Amino acid sequence: MNFQILFVVMLLATATFSSLILIFNKDKSIQPIKLLYTSLFFYNFCLLIYYIWFEAGFIKEAPYLLRTVSPFMYLCAPFFFLFFRNSLIGKSGFKTLDALHFLPFLIHFIDLIPFYIQSQEVKLALSETLTLDPAKINVEASGLIPIQFHFIFRIILQTVYFGYSIYLAFKHRPEVFDFFGGKKICNDFMIAFIVLGWLVVFQLAYAVIENLNLLHIVDWTAENYLIRRMSLLGLFFLNLFVNFKPGFLVGFLSEKESKMEVEEEMQVKVTDTIAFHIPNLPSKTANEIPDFISQIDTELIKSQILNVIEEEKIFVKNGITLHQFAGRINVSPKSVSYIINREFGKGFNEFLNQYRVEYAISKIEQGYLDDYTLEALGEISGFNSRTTFFNAFKKEMGFSPSEFWKKFQEIPT
Repeated sequence: MNFQILFVVMLLATATFSSLILIFNKDKSIQPIKLLYTSLFFYNFCLLIYYIWFEAGFIKEAPYLLRTVSPFMYLCAPFFFLFFRNSLIGKSGFKTLDALHFLPFLIHFIDLIPFYIQSQEVKLALSETLTLDPAKINVEASGLIPIQFHFIFRIILQTVYFGYSIYLAFKHRPEVFDFFGGKKICNDFMIAFIVLGWLVVFQLAYAVIENLNLLHIVDWTAENYLIRRMSLLGLFFLNLFVNFKPGFLVGFLSEKESKMEVEEEMQVKVTDTIAFHIPNLPSKTANEIPDFISQIDTELIKSQILNVIEEEKIFVKNGITLHQFAGRINVSPKSVSYIINREFGKGFNEFLNQYRVEYAISKIEQGYLDDYTLEALGEISGFNSRTTFFNAFKKEMGFSPSEFWKKFQEIPT
């Protein structure tokens, strides 16, 4: 192994280990960013294996491992896309249809099963060929589908994911593109965006030139070697950035969540205001708003609201919206908003947060914080972020959760 390959292997090994540590970090404040760390881990790991096995020739020592990592290369792009999507639209976790993003990984794995059951002699011959000419890594040792297809399709898929992420950024958070006049937290997001874009663009350029070389249209072998090193440089920059600033997007994410909550609260208040002026509205508009809810209907809806709150504890569901809540009791969102405002004197989010705070207090009194963090407490109580939890708690109780916990510990047992 020459010095240059050894240096790259050491850097990739360090980056792989660091990204793995970030994934398993229990700090709740960086949970939403772990999708990016996961993407980074697969990038680092797959490249590390490539350099150890093929550039350094170690695959000849274990030919039975040939192509075992190849399907995992399909996981790099989906994880960075899901991170960007969640960050830009203010969501967290996975949606039901997100499983579709991982189908290429599964298909490629199934595709390689016939190759996996090949004899060791066949794999040894292929590994020796690939060691002598690593450029054939994207041509030789295929499954039922030519490995060249997977190589091209992975790059196209990665480019499409990144392009759609740019679209989401323009649509939902255009302020991130105001690099010189924007907030620092937006600038941090944009730096991560640009560096990942660097990686995607140079990998796309590498794939295009590699195929042109294979078709003997051009002979840019030396240029492609440089392009591959440039894509590595982008990956190293991204590793440095997230390792020195592991929680760099916490403020960016909570800011989006807070903005969404404020917008929903304003929508509820507007609906409530309209509802109280129903007698003066035209009959057509009045039919669209709960203008003549009878006392019997009011008590029934109120009972339904309290039932799903107190019995089902629906408020602990993260990110539940007025429309989802109303759908649970089969009542229109406007009617639910009207009843909550009239009967409880609160907007929808404020109403839920009251119960969330009460639930958090009950968990504190049960000793929850003896084993878990305040961030974890906020999460199980239904809050989307540490910021919304602390703000809601202070609004209800007059002091922060940490202050309440401290006072609770001082109470004689």
